[in-house]
Amino acid sequence: MKRKLGKAIRRFYAALVVLALMPLAGPALTGGGDYAPNATPAPQATGGGGVEIRADGFGLPLAGEPLALTYDKPSVKLQTGASVQFEAVIEQAGLYTVAFDAAAPADVTITPPEGALLVDDVLPFPDAGAISFPLFYENAADRFPRDRYGNEILMPQRRLERWSRVALRDAAFSQAYPLRLDLTAGRHTFEFTLNSGTLFLGSVYLQPFAPYVSYEKYLAQHPAAEASGVLIELEAEFPTFKNDTAVRPVSSRSLDVTPYDTYRLLLNTLGGESWKRSGSAVYYAFDVPQDGMYIITLRAIQDYKNNFTVFRRITVNGEVPFAELNEAPFRYSTRWANLPLGGDTPYRIYLQRGVNVLGIETTVSPYFPSIERIRASLRDIMDLSLEIKKLTGNQFDIYKEWEIADYIPDIVERLTAMADALRADKQMLMAVNQSAGSQEVLAYQMAIDNLDALARDPNKIPTRMNRLSEGSGSATQLLGSILPSLQSQPLALDKIYIHSPDVTPPDIHVPATTAVSEGLKRFVRSFRRDPYQEIGANPDEIEVWVNRPRQYVDLLQALTDERFTPETGIKVKFSIMPNESKLALACAAGIQPDVALGVSTNIPYELAIRNALMNLRAFDDFDQFIRIYTPGSLLHYIIDDAVYAIPEAQDFWVTFYRKDIMASLGLPIPHTWNEVLEILPELQRYGLNFNTPLSSGSGLKGYLITAPYIFNQGAQLYNPDGLSGLSSEEAIRGIKFMAESFTVYGMPLTTANFYDSFRYGNLPIGVSNFETYLKLLTAAPEVEGLWDIDLYPATVTPDGQEYRYATGSAQAALMFANTDRPEEAWTFMKWWMSTETQVAFQEQLIMNYGLEYLWNSANVEAFSYSPIPQHHKDVILAQWQWLQEPVKLPGSYMQERELSNVWNRIVFDGVNPRVAIDASITIINREILRKMEEFGYIKDGVRVRDVTIPSIEMVKGWMADDD
Repeated sequence: MKRKLGKAIRRFYAALVVLALMPLAGPALTGGGDYAPNATPAPQATGGGGVEIRADGFGLPLAGEPLALTYDKPSVKLQTGASVQFEAVIEQAGLYTVAFDAAAPADVTITPPEGALLVDDVLPFPDAGAISFPLFYENAADRFPRDRYGNEILMPQRRLERWSRVALRDAAFSQAYPLRLDLTAGRHTFEFTLNSGTLFLGSVYLQPFAPYVSYEKYLAQHPAAEASGVLIELEAEFPTFKNDTAVRPVSSRSLDVTPYDTYRLLLNTLGGESWKRSGSAVYYAFDVPQDGMYIITLRAIQDYKNNFTVFRRITVNGEVPFAELNEAPFRYSTRWANLPLGGDTPYRIYLQRGVNVLGIETTVSPYFPSIERIRASLRDIMDLSLEIKKLTGNQFDIYKEWEIADYIPDIVERLTAMADALRADKQMLMAVNQSAGSQEVLAYQMAIDNLDALARDPNKIPTRMNRLSEGSGSATQLLGSILPSLQSQPLALDKIYIHSPDVTPPDIHVPATTAVSEGLKRFVRSFRRDPYQEIGANPDEIEVWVNRPRQYVDLLQALTDERFTPETGIKVKFSIMPNESKLALACAAGIQPDVALGVSTNIPYELAIRNALMNLRAFDDFDQFIRIYTPGSLLHYIIDDAVYAIPEAQDFWVTFYRKDIMASLGLPIPHTWNEVLEILPELQRYGLNFNTPLSSGSGLKGYLITAPYIFNQGAQLYNPDGLSGLSSEEAIRGIKFMAESFTVYGMPLTTANFYDSFRYGNLPIGVSNFETYLKLLTAAPEVEGLWDIDLYPATVTPDGQEYRYATGSAQAALMFANTDRPEEAWTFMKWWMSTETQVAFQEQLIMNYGLEYLWNSANVEAFSYSPIPQHHKDVILAQWQWLQEPVKLPGSYMQERELSNVWNRIVFDGVNPRVAIDASITIINREILRKMEEFGYIKDGVRVRDVTIPSIEMVKGWMADDD
């Protein structure tokens, strides 16, 4: 979860009626201006209560219908940048919490509103600068829809406008209580600013902090009789609403859950791996027939993490009843079981007659001390590692002796202190989990062993950096692996029972004979062909193959059936593509579909040159339609004056950098390759480096990572006659820099995994793509807030021009030439890539599965609606203006291969660049001429057909054509 992203997962206080914390001392002061000396006195907070600042004191127009109708107090509507100011008099110094009555309008679908709170013109703590207000969602139907094969699929989610009281909490929802303001007695000023989004804001509350009461005290406060004869059963997969759409129903084939079907997939449980992030909450409304004490039992399982305990925060009508429910444990188990809150001695919870709301929220608060300790240890290890590298100059000669303790006198004490702190954390973790065999405990012990060993002989640390901070098995790597594991709290629910103490919820016990019988049935069924990969469609349907997992296909089918078919009358059948590498064989066999989606960008040209694809530019509105793209994204699919595919998803290459490491080294973020070369010596002095796409992997270096070096020197890959353009001075200059980056400047030849190296700080800066971005955004909590992105480094040519061209190939959509319904297929392709459809698909994909399924649409306008930080979107969209794909020509595969070979010969064999290039050009041109003859450009050695070299200017001309 990223604080800048805004985190759509937020705590919900489901109070239906807003309670005043105490009688007000007077109306709130007018907001938005300076304090007026003659104004009515500010609200006061005393030692015995809190203060409520009502919205009619903000000095802004009050919100009207319709949302204000659901809130019985004044409210204001805030847009991005709007501020409200208010004051309060604190009579007794102490710790206070802040809460807001707030609601987001229905048109805010994914990215929650975010605000900042200043107290006396100061940000009281960093998280007060990114207060995220929750978005709530509900199911759009009462039952799950079924696909054409009878399996249940996720139903659409819709936004629910709902007021809630939002406490000021830490951005990661890791702490047990809201954040506390340490206020002195006297008058204090507050200013709330909405950083982004739209928000309805009601009253603001200041309340003295008080921990939750114990269960014993709770019982004393609620001397009610126990309810009798009540059993309410709720299916967990149907929550009334939730604050995180990633928490979704999942299918379990266990016989211990209901409902169950032998052959069809039913969405019969909730959560599991999709319900693991702290702050994610689901809510269930239920009606009890009488006042009294009830027991709440969850039919649940936690078999996702061995010997690990996960926690949930339980609320009833928006409040945690007592302290024990603030961190309710669910221990590891291999079987579904009825788990009453409170365990063997279930808690009695007071419920009033009528509708009540049960909230179940993921929380990592029991692990918060360990999470903070690990983060501190990672920072300490990184600081110590840099100190050592500064001292040694990154020289790790095993025969050189160092007296590290003479230069870092406290190194032993620092290592020992880190090991002792981790040892205490390990004991705490073992106590929480009641087990010493979890993966986290083992990783703790290995990290402690590393630190202890280094502390015993600190002079050996320069040659044992692999035990401190570098590589697999280092203390940094081990602690980095613990952090996301502690923050992952998966739990699956089947049913929820609210029952009186005299009623026992039914338990499910499946006889062994039934289990064997069901297993045999499913085994026999497994020999049937997967219906999702069956090909063929009805005569009145367009057939579309999709080269993506089933989740995408299900959503595509549902979206098409719901929107496209009713609007156009065109029916569409989607199937999972059997194997995109066999599309040519499908064409030869005559079993190809009408349209294919998610096709890798290297495939359309090979099919089109063999007349297997439809020329999309033959449609009258094609030139107008492609204005949704960046011009350079289409170059891959152009042959002469025809276009045979359109971009569907799009990649990007940008500079990733660790803000903390670069700041500690005092290094600026480079914007050109010249600036990269300037900071390289300082990076390398500390054993660090700059990652380039050429460093990733081995073997063939494709056009995606080599072509930008040519483009950014102002060169072209091919001459106007279609032969190799690598002999130009500009191209040679690009190839030389591509090689000298490694032979002269020492950039890493091979990076096994830039994502891991970036997390661990070994490569604190470098160029990478969307895959790395998504991982850092969703799966790297240990560097949360410590990284950022910038544009791809520009190349400065001798004439002073700056170019930062980069590729962006991902997937394409295409139409096959022999379709008998070309107009209908083209109508579908336009609808699919339209901004409205792409935004709806992205929203529903994220609402169903979470941010991990971020959709990188090639439609530039649609991508601008992505729920990622605005700064990141600005960088990506700006880089896309420099997107240029390498063109495809007959025999171009040979130049792609030989360009890689040239790099290998220069870097590894030391061959002179011009010699290596000249040798490859001969091979390239010979193959290009052979392919030109094969495809009809040359006949009997004579050119009979001109080659058109696609260019960005050509595509821009099409886009500008108004005809």
